[in-house]
Amino acid sequence: MKKLKIAGIIAAVIVIGAVAALAGNSAANNTVRLTEYTYSRSDVPDGFDGYKIFLISDLHEAPFADQIIEHIEETDPDVIIFCGDMVALPDYNFEQTQKIAERFNGSIPMYAVSGNHESQNSEYDHIVGNLWDAGIVWLENDDKTLRKNGDSIRLIGAEDAGVDVMSEEFVREEVIEEIEEYIPEDRNRFSILINHRADMYPYLKNVGVDLILSGHLHGGIVRLPLLGGVIGHEYADRFFPDYDYGYYEEGEAAMIVSGGCDQNPNKKRYFNPPEVVLITLEGESW
Repeated sequence: MKKLKIAGIIAAVIVIGAVAALAGNSAANNTVRLTEYTYSRSDVPDGFDGYKIFLISDLHEAPFADQIIEHIEETDPDVIIFCGDMVALPDYNFEQTQKIAERFNGSIPMYAVSGNHESQNSEYDHIVGNLWDAGIVWLENDDKTLRKNGDSIRLIGAEDAGVDVMSEEFVREEVIEEIEEYIPEDRNRFSILINHRADMYPYLKNVGVDLILSGHLHGGIVRLPLLGGVIGHEYADRFFPDYDYGYYEEGEAAMIVSGGCDQNPNKKRYFNPPEVVLITLEGESW
């Protein structure tokens, strides 16, 4: 009888703990957190020491514009990067991204690349045109020179292929060839690549850039202690994907992957609240 009581107490504690965790998770999923990284390398130009990059990925028209605007105002970044999937298929609404862009148009430079939800969207031209009008420079297989304190770095944007880039080798090769056209001839010139799909990292890590900014995998949707993100894609790692979230450094280029800001009820996030990312460049003094 005593053992049954103890077992009942343990079961009750587990149930209460699970309910509390789920309740806390629901609240967390409505709050956008800010994750900060410092990228410290000797090849960061002196003029860019302390340069702040604000990264927004996989917003998917979630109602977080006001929270994101607050984070931007508090951190005062030098540049804002939209790393794809601003809309959510099959829709093409982008009011949340437009609200952010219009708030900082003229005060902070803004750049974007497409994600699969833009590249596969029938209203692609409408999306791009309107976000250009809102002040976002669209980098589709293009590059820009960013300048600060007399120094410069190269910012390269990769167009999303619009198809399953992992399973088709010829598509991967085309993506790589397009990016290589914009790699600085002077390999000592610091360069950043914006590429939506983090799972392209094995193919891009030695392409000739220093830092890659990505998203796409939503942090694995469900994140477990020690194990990380659980859900990947059918065409790559279906479970426990290799490049779902955080900082990676395996080749010439490091990569920072955002967990994104989506709020899809069909892909409910667990222990993985929506996030935006602030990256501070830092030169190493020898």
